[in-house]
Amino acid sequence: MNLLSRSGIVFILFLFPFTLHSTDIYTSSQGTVKILASLNSHVIPGDSRLGNTILLVSTPEKNKDIHLVTTCTHTQSVLYTTTKDARTLSVIQIVFPTFCDMPMVRVGDRENIFTDTIFLLQMESYSEVEKHLLNVKNEDLLTIMRKQWLVENTGATLTDKLERIHIKYKNFDIDLQSNIARDILQARNNEKYISPVIGYGLPSSPSLIPGANRSYRKDTTDGIHHGWDILAPFGTPVQALAKGKIIRIKNNWNWSEFDNLRKENLTKDEALQNLDIFRGNQVWLQTMDGNVIFYSHLSKISSDIMVGSNVEAGTYLGNIGKSGVPDKNYKDIHLHFEIQENPFREDMKNPTYMDIMRWNYIGEGLKRSEVYVTMEEIFK
Repeated sequence: MNLLSRSGIVFILFLFPFTLHSTDIYTSSQGTVKILASLNSHVIPGDSRLGNTILLVSTPEKNKDIHLVTTCTHTQSVLYTTTKDARTLSVIQIVFPTFCDMPMVRVGDRENIFTDTIFLLQMESYSEVEKHLLNVKNEDLLTIMRKQWLVENTGATLTDKLERIHIKYKNFDIDLQSNIARDILQARNNEKYISPVIGYGLPSSPSLIPGANRSYRKDTTDGIHHGWDILAPFGTPVQALAKGKIIRIKNNWNWSEFDNLRKENLTKDEALQNLDIFRGNQVWLQTMDGNVIFYSHLSKISSDIMVGSNVEAGTYLGNIGKSGVPDKNYKDIHLHFEIQENPFREDMKNPTYMDIMRWNYIGEGLKRSEVYVTMEEIFK
């Protein structure tokens, strides 16, 4: 059977949606059944070219109807089998239409599922790939975008054909990451932020911008304002100030969280964790330039967004409130938002929430006049 088609991978018509069931018989193959390799080292479920892989399975000749078993939603097809020295090599393609948190595969035959054949696929969602590249600086994105395809061999043996498919998968991955890098670079080009509150501009009062004194919170924070406060009535809509991706939603703030505040002799991380409590209900938006915007004190968060959602500038995110404000009778209702400046460190592929809170905020350490200049530079 020819393993290659115009796209490099054959799709056979007979598909087997094998999954785990409580009635299946689990046993060990005593090491005689093995998954030798996965030809796709970067499975992206749902992608037309990377949403599948081909596994090479070695079994004794006596084992019949070899198939793959996984809890992930999938279909599969046997592309090719060959037998030599009483052993059979099966080439099986498995396709994943949706992401799976447990991308483990085992081998089964007519009667058994072999517990000792577990194989962990390298699977990542498209959203995760994009999120990783948002934390890459421009010059590195250019390198990714310009990466050349690998050269395929022209041999005719089975090994050559399998290697050719392996290289095709790598080239498909190069294409995917190149396209995402290009899109991010295009979005970053001359991008400026809009106001995050519909119908309201940025504040001009020195007390409402980064660097303003907050001495009344000196015992629980660093005593400095990290962002901007836009005064507007309770319930005023807020919007994405630029194109980006939602990376965190906190929608369950309650008054008891103030019991977790730490006071006096604080480490920097403890002060940052306290600030996270004071922000109340939040949406974190990572813009295409890599920065992360904290939208704080929200009364409502849009049901149309979730972690991983891509949004455009102007997308409705929620409404102004006073969650996280200690005074229940507080009258100066506002949106507090701050911009965490991405440091683009080489070791920061998937920053945690705490990592992001440790980043410098835009305006940190600047004089008041310099903050106003920065506002002119980054906002429309």
